[in-house]
Amino acid sequence: MRRIFEKFSPVDFQFIAESLCEEEKKQPQLLALIRRDPESLDEILNHEKLLKQVALGKDLFLRISPYLYFELLLRRAILDIEREAYTLETIGYKTRVPVFDQKKVLTVLSQETVRDYLVELLVSFVRINSFTLYIRKGEGIYLKQNISDFDLDLLSEMGRRVEEPYRFIFLKRAGDIALFVSGIFPEQLFAHHHPSPLHARAHWLRKWVNRGAELEEKGSSLYREASESVVAKEYHLDTVLHYLAENFPFTKKPLNIITDRYLCFRKYDIFHPLPN
Repeated sequence: MRRIFEKFSPVDFQFIAESLCEEEKKQPQLLALIRRDPESLDEILNHEKLLKQVALGKDLFLRISPYLYFELLLRRAILDIEREAYTLETIGYKTRVPVFDQKKVLTVLSQETVRDYLVELLVSFVRINSFTLYIRKGEGIYLKQNISDFDLDLLSEMGRRVEEPYRFIFLKRAGDIALFVSGIFPEQLFAHHHPSPLHARAHWLRKWVNRGAELEEKGSSLYREASESVVAKEYHLDTVLHYLAENFPFTKKPLNIITDRYLCFRKYDIFHPLPN
């Protein structure tokens, strides 16, 4: 059973049963099947009724856990990729061109660990946190540093300055930010006249405007460094992080579809980056 399924709430399973069983008396039977055979959940989640609800239900994010919500969105995006011969690549603000990389994207997404990682990545950006570090500069001298976990440049710098286990945490989160912005907010990487709420709140993004390809390279490098950490091995993340590093441009594609077709303007309500 996929690891992400373990994070579904009782409300999630009830939602699945109610969505798929019109007769209330059949709902306990479906829930019993899932408990008896957890592997069946993978096939159940592909049901068209569920995928339609996640595409059309405006308030669905408030009714189920973010884990189930983003899992269903990711499945919907994968289904779209399977139906089309190409994916769209953003090359300018509101400008996209077809790229015939469908088979490679589907190969990358065939990895269960990659799909689990993408869902957890999206969940991690629903709430942005700030924290304070005291960095030793000398004997008895410490520098107080306030950090937002939505500041790629600062987290990258901290990843070079601190020791383990913190180094891994900073590198991984910085890589996540690069993938998240490239996938969910690609429009932020191009100059335009009307800055969005995200751009206004994340000053570090200005550095990467019109440098989307460089941001992808940065994300790949951060994931690669994180994958080489002893801490990554301890958490069994070394393999998936290395895979993400090698396939960063393909990994962002389902996120691009999610943001273009299913989140649209709702993403500014779901994701709330705080001021840095």
